[in-house]
Amino acid sequence: MNSARLPKSQELQVLSKLSSDDDYRARFENDPASALKELGVDTSTLDADSLKPGKLADKATIADTQRKVTDGAIDLHACMIVPFLRTRYGKAD
Repeated sequence: MNSARLPKSQELQVLSKLSSDDDYRARFENDPASALKELGVDTSTLDADSLKPGKLADKATIADTQRKVTDGAIDLHACMIVPFLRTRYGKAD
């Protein structure tokens, strides 16, 4: 998995277009890389899986995400998987 992330200003620009511009949304769903390039995004560092065509969330959901990013409610995020270590083997006595 690629950990590349757009600068916040570009994230907000993309979210703004996706939450308000039906033509841009259609182009993004069909060819995300080309749609991002329209906004000056360098897609060479982005994960190829994230650039595959697909169905977007509705405009209201994307607008809500844009508000959260703008307000700082969503700024950094992490995915943590806690490993479980098995310390006993065999039959319990």
